[in-house]
Amino acid sequence: MSGDYLDIHYARTRTPDAARPALDGHIKTQVCIIGAGLAGLNTALGLAERGVTDVVLLEAHRVGWGASGRNGGFVGASYAADTDKLIAKVGLDHTKRLIGLGQQAVSLIRERMTRYDIACGPNPDGHVAASWYDDPDAMKRWVEFERENFGENVDFIPREQLREEYAASDMYFDGAIDHSSFWFHPLNYCLGVARAAESLGVTIHEHSPVQSVLTEGPSCMVTTDHGIVEADKIVVTTGGYDQSLVAELAAAFQQVATYVIVTEPIEEALISTAIKTHCALHDDRFSLDYYRRLEDNRVLWGGRGTTLVTEPYNLRHLMQGDMTRVYPQLADVKVETAWSGIMSFPMHRMIQMGELRPNLWYGQGFGGQGMAQTTVAGEALAGAIAEGDDTIDLFAPFGLDWTGGPIGKLYGEAYRFYVRAYDQITTARDRRRAGRRL
Repeated sequence: MSGDYLDIHYARTRTPDAARPALDGHIKTQVCIIGAGLAGLNTALGLAERGVTDVVLLEAHRVGWGASGRNGGFVGASYAADTDKLIAKVGLDHTKRLIGLGQQAVSLIRERMTRYDIACGPNPDGHVAASWYDDPDAMKRWVEFERENFGENVDFIPREQLREEYAASDMYFDGAIDHSSFWFHPLNYCLGVARAAESLGVTIHEHSPVQSVLTEGPSCMVTTDHGIVEADKIVVTTGGYDQSLVAELAAAFQQVATYVIVTEPIEEALISTAIKTHCALHDDRFSLDYYRRLEDNRVLWGGRGTTLVTEPYNLRHLMQGDMTRVYPQLADVKVETAWSGIMSFPMHRMIQMGELRPNLWYGQGFGGQGMAQTTVAGEALAGAIAEGDDTIDLFAPFGLDWTGGPIGKLYGEAYRFYVRAYDQITTARDRRRAGRRL
């Protein structure tokens, strides 16, 4: 059933959806959006909901083919940038407004799932952050700060409760749960948003890789292999999968790959000794594991962010090793599918969006936190284009900073190596003090 999608768990379990025709010929439209990941899809739907239905969306492959349809499916209000860094850069009040947009996006996703009958479940509530560090006071301070300043529905989880109700692993100490977050099937959500946009008048062309963009002259021109779109405005939302179309955008992020496996179904008697919840889970390291127990007792396990975007030959073995380090009891579980996805990571780890030059808009830089944040971007871009709304100005401090090209890529990988080494040292220290295995 995978068709033109990679043969991964999400493609195998996706909602039936016929391929859309490639662009063929010369057409005119009000807005042309390039990239049918969630940023482009949400922009298209946001425009259509505001009455701008003369929209053409071009996709090089299939709707949700890239990272938008391959990720962990975690839907939460936070950004890739740490909250303390946001506060240091723009202040607490500005940060509150940014977090508020994320919270509104989570609510809007839920609303759209109902309004447009998007079947992307099940959708268990709750994201659990399990700590690798023996510092319960720090976790409690973070919980209190989030509750007081951003109204987040979060609670501290003592280590005994974490082990008994959520994650029975010696690698974790205490934890916290965000009750407002949830998870979904990301590819099915992409397909649902696409159908919703089409129902309001948006046209989507798949298998239509864009060759060039021209914004000079009386109207903008977008060319593909077999067609031309003449538009009043262009929106580029190609994310980490394009570094050739618009030079200024490509130079402002690093491509970062992350990896995911899905196991075979696991007997209840075994999986209940390890992952005790259907909530989404992740740890609190820089290079973290993120995972969830699926409805049929498979485990989806992701992690290992790297700027080395070539998929390793032993990917299944590496990811299974990460899983069994946390849950040794799952060592004999077989991996059924494995894959990678490419994200766009700016230096500041925040969404980059705005008007690059007259009539050329963009949205990128979701950095592994894109499920709700692509809705933030889609709403801000649609509001700016359709209504002149200034919400998008909240992201002006997070510009198109140069990421250093190849040298920046090497620096990024060296930094990840340093942080992983620090995590290893801290992990060994805390477990030695607690008398736990390494």
